[in-house]
Amino acid sequence: MIDGGRNKLGIANPYKSYKENSVTTACPEELVVLMYRGLEKYIKQGQLYIEERNFEKTNEVLLKAQGIVSELMCSLDMEVEMSGQLYALYDFLLNCLIEGNIKKDSSVLQHALGIVSGLREAWESALISVRQIKYGK
Repeated sequence: MIDGGRNKLGIANPYKSYKENSVTTACPEELVVLMYRGLEKYIKQGQLYIEERNFEKTNEVLLKAQGIVSELMCSLDMEVEMSGQLYALYDFLLNCLIEGNIKKDSSVLQHALGIVSGLREAWESALISVRQIKYGK
């Protein structure tokens, strides 16, 4: 693929264009959900690569997961009381990802995945509530 959502022949890739549009037009709540979904995906891929003993790919996807957690940490408004608690949770997740990557330990990643899945579900529920309030849907 060539940048700009086009393939080698210069033909637009509708899936990539749709994906880029969904990110650029998403509200902040939707972006958080997308980040959690990406985080889940990379953790699951990391577990799969550990099983396959493909440690180069394991490292690659878990570094992406660590990047997402770091971004979530940076996006917190520390003026809000709950942000301190979320920061501590994100710090714990980051440590799990690092440990899982260093030790190639899928069980540590499974623990992190459980936390991330719970957070994603909570944000998805919150997003539904926000939409109902905003749009009456």
